[in-house]
Amino acid sequence: MFRKLTLLASVCLLSVITNASQAHQSAYHDFDMDQPIFNMQQLGGVTHGEVKNKLWSDDYWAKYAGGLAYRYAEPGFWLDINNPKPNDWRVPGLHVLKKRPAEMLIKQGKTDSLSPAEKYDLLVGDSNYSLTRAFINEITPRTEGWEGACDGWAYASYNEAPPVKAVRVRNLAGQLITFYPSDVRALLTLLYSSYRVASFGGMCVHEKPAVDAQGRVIDNKCRDTTPADFHTVMVNQVGINKRGFSVDMEYSKEIWNQPVKSFKLRYYNPQTLLSFGHGYNAKVHRADFSKDQFATHRSPRGSHIVGVEMEVHYQMEMSPKPVMQLPLSHEKTEVATYRYDLELDPAGNIIGGEWDISSQRTHPDLITYVATRDLIRSKFDPQIRGDNLNQVLHSLQPHFAKQASSRKRPLFKVVKALARLSQLH
Repeated sequence: MFRKLTLLASVCLLSVITNASQAHQSAYHDFDMDQPIFNMQQLGGVTHGEVKNKLWSDDYWAKYAGGLAYRYAEPGFWLDINNPKPNDWRVPGLHVLKKRPAEMLIKQGKTDSLSPAEKYDLLVGDSNYSLTRAFINEITPRTEGWEGACDGWAYASYNEAPPVKAVRVRNLAGQLITFYPSDVRALLTLLYSSYRVASFGGMCVHEKPAVDAQGRVIDNKCRDTTPADFHTVMVNQVGINKRGFSVDMEYSKEIWNQPVKSFKLRYYNPQTLLSFGHGYNAKVHRADFSKDQFATHRSPRGSHIVGVEMEVHYQMEMSPKPVMQLPLSHEKTEVATYRYDLELDPAGNIIGGEWDISSQRTHPDLITYVATRDLIRSKFDPQIRGDNLNQVLHSLQPHFAKQASSRKRPLFKVVKALARLSQLH
């Protein structure tokens, strides 16, 4: 099932607002697939793929820790690795705004220890620290430990080149600011957070959704990321187009978006379990599939079934580091394996499918895609001029950043100019 979605302010959370049919062309259009391939005779030969862009790892900038106002570079900061979530939700705000405000660290010559949000505020001349306060002010007693900006990081990772080197720049007041690569990654993550996206699937809110006698999940919301959608998006988007997308790897109310890096798959006959190099050759006629435990759920339009085992490599989060250059070892990936089958109509088109028992409660909960063109610019961005960071800073008016930051939106041209200085060309 395809759904149009809205991302809610930097919490990896998505809410459904409209629906369309599974095979609706506009769904694939939003994934930049105007002519997706559904026919197994054409698609079955694509058994592996990798995105062309180099993906990168970043923190999910936990909301309870202050989001981008988290001072990861400050020695002795309250965050304890053995007890990462403070008992008092007010701790980050009290520390950053009261106990050790930015002005104190700057006077002590510890500007490098400021958070990504504070450094951004300092760069754009916002003495109110509007972006920092916007992150601090959204922490509440109900903030969950998993809430953060993993959505923005996932989208930024496959759209933007990895920031790897520190940027030392002076603001218009002449103050020298060091943006570590993790600071720049954080700002790109924010740039790609909290806007409308398109998605296949929905959100399962149960930790262990109930299953029927055949082991099939009962709740529609916990199985509407169908094998048909998952397979056709993966093979078309990554295998053919070499473009990334995001998968929600956590099959529960928690949402952990990860950017897909690559995949490889094996087709097999679900009756004999024999493997085949081409998917179309692995099909078995429904009448001959005596082992089909999901026979009562099959589409009446389906004539054949194909088994699939897919290994997906996706990028992982990494804690930010206060270093002048991030090593290659900072970029981490993980692997997940899924088993499912695909239903084909007499012409060989993929029209449905079922998750294997082993993947009923472990398959992706949601798959999404956005491009740089989808980013929301502030109303001030069209007024900002310049081809480099210095020119951009000189074109800012005092209220540009303050008003945008109060809504947790960075200025597009500032972040992009900063990112170019941190990326290898």
